[in-house]
Amino acid sequence: MITALALAFAANAQTKHYAGKATHRKVVPRQQTEAEIRLSLENGIANKAQASSQERDILFSEDFANGFNGNNAFGAWTNEDSGGNSIWMVADANSPAGAYSSSDPALASTSAGNGWIIFDCDLYQGGEITTANPAEAVSGYLTSPVMDFSSAQSAILTFEHYFRFCCYDAKPMFLEVTNDAGLNWYAFDVAPEFLGGANDASDNPLLTTIDISALAAGQPGVQIRFAWQPDGNVTHSHYYWGLDDVTISTNPAVNDIRVIACTNGDIFNDFQFRAIPLEQAIPADADGMIVGTIYTNAGTAAHQANIKVEILDEAMNVLASDSSDVEILPNSLMATPNDVVDSVFIASGWQPTVAGTYFARCTVRTLETEETPADNSALRKFTITDDEFGHDDPAALTTTMEPISGTGTSADPFPETGYGNYLTVYNDGSTAYGATIRFGTASTTGTPITILLIKQSTDYNLTDGEYIAGSEYSIDPSWTPNFSSQTYPIYLPFDDGAAIEGGSRYFVGIQTTSEGTERLSIKANREFDEDFSTGVWAETVDGDFIWFFGLTSVCDYTPGVRLVLSERIGVEETNTIGLNSFTVNPNPARDVATLNFDLQGSHYIAYEVRDITGKLMDWKNIGQFSGANNYQLDVSSYPVGQYVVRLVIDGEHLVPTQLQVTK
Repeated sequence: MITALALAFAANAQTKHYAGKATHRKVVPRQQTEAEIRLSLENGIANKAQASSQERDILFSEDFANGFNGNNAFGAWTNEDSGGNSIWMVADANSPAGAYSSSDPALASTSAGNGWIIFDCDLYQGGEITTANPAEAVSGYLTSPVMDFSSAQSAILTFEHYFRFCCYDAKPMFLEVTNDAGLNWYAFDVAPEFLGGANDASDNPLLTTIDISALAAGQPGVQIRFAWQPDGNVTHSHYYWGLDDVTISTNPAVNDIRVIACTNGDIFNDFQFRAIPLEQAIPADADGMIVGTIYTNAGTAAHQANIKVEILDEAMNVLASDSSDVEILPNSLMATPNDVVDSVFIASGWQPTVAGTYFARCTVRTLETEETPADNSALRKFTITDDEFGHDDPAALTTTMEPISGTGTSADPFPETGYGNYLTVYNDGSTAYGATIRFGTASTTGTPITILLIKQSTDYNLTDGEYIAGSEYSIDPSWTPNFSSQTYPIYLPFDDGAAIEGGSRYFVGIQTTSEGTERLSIKANREFDEDFSTGVWAETVDGDFIWFFGLTSVCDYTPGVRLVLSERIGVEETNTIGLNSFTVNPNPARDVATLNFDLQGSHYIAYEVRDITGKLMDWKNIGQFSGANNYQLDVSSYPVGQYVVRLVIDGEHLVPTQLQVTK
């Protein structure tokens, strides 16, 4: 069960309490939208078209043309479920059925025309959830006949399926394998390719391949079973799981080591930062940036391998490299069946000194001739910034995160909504000044919003998180330009600058804190939350709104929310960001100070003014400019003293200058 976040924080001299119990989100079944149905089918068709065409020796094949009686060389399937063997069904023309999934399409498997199997728990529920018809915990197994793989050196299981589940974030489906007449069953992730959450539908069909060699190769009494929530759970009460075209074959590949992913940057967690401020880069004397290589052995031979990591600049020149020797076993020789993926993390020795675009490259090398050499290397793009910290990739902000329920009417308001990211701080000495937000066009002008920074304490889910900084705003129409052309973030400063500590973890987020007709929409990377960095403000079963951590139906994406740290730009560096000059005059000023800025090209400009304590005195996102410009700043209400004025260029560069106010 996901642990919910409960926090209390003070902002603008008032105390606001956000509390909730450690429980799952309040999500109810719903029907798929037409757009979701179309996307799941399109993705499934594309997925099936990319299936491997390598020749394999077939050990077992089942297309369910004879239903549970089986159409294979070993015998019938057995099924059991908590509904008295009425939930597992041979699919018919109405499948899937039920109150919430009757409009969903049939499984688009290769041999769907001659039959497929469905676990239709939505149909079993008998209608919509009501007091008289409460959601019921369901569970069940579909078990294969006993199979003899004594002479097989490997065993690769492939099947086509699709599913939806309700209403909890963890997938209720498992694949289990035994080779000792069911004395011990070993579970595998039934859909590692699927990142969806509660109420979402998978691709249709979803092709899944699992290497079960560790349990099945060379074994005379192998069985597999498809399991839906073996322990039973009312939160997985609805929708369906459709299965077809189950095949177990030998592995045709002998020498086939693959790099699955190349990762970087966050040594405390999962190495997934895409924007790292210069001042938070790991110093060279601390071995520099860490690069992680996630790899697997897709062949049947063991290897003594070498993994090399490199840092490259935008022109693909190698700036630093290092390597490590590893032993990579095939799955048939693994000590535990699920250890088919491994990782190694290597210090590159590289510390960036200039902001810009860089790449990490991970390559696995062996003495043998690789059968698929194209997948022996992986490349990862990341950005070293002056003062922005984030997980999103601005070039891939192709979707939005929005309220998952409500229509925005008084009878059906949007719920409270919020999104943000967890960030690990490596070095001391940084100051958090605010956040940059990429708003979507569906955001409602005038929507009250809060930005906030929370420090993680002992609890990974911020249950005892400490409020550090924040501020309140309302959405301006200029913050939500045309979705396709928005190329800049909106800078929103905190009321006070806040020092952040090296070795600590923080959460930066944006939220609404009341339901209503106004909507918050944030641009995001679709299915990009590889490192579980996203947090979402959502409702518990008790009706409280709290921050949830990890993958959910609205957390599959990485929101365009970043933390802005202390400035790194000096006058001598301004040409590199498209600024020829920035001055304030007169200085000292009494009533009005003029901000003068000369730009190379077109840029989105904001400014902020802070006193010497870091308190925000004034700020504004003033729009897009090019060439020489000036802006009148009213300082007549400022107390006498010294101030820092920062020009914010494209939401990413804070260029400071001093201003003295006199009377």
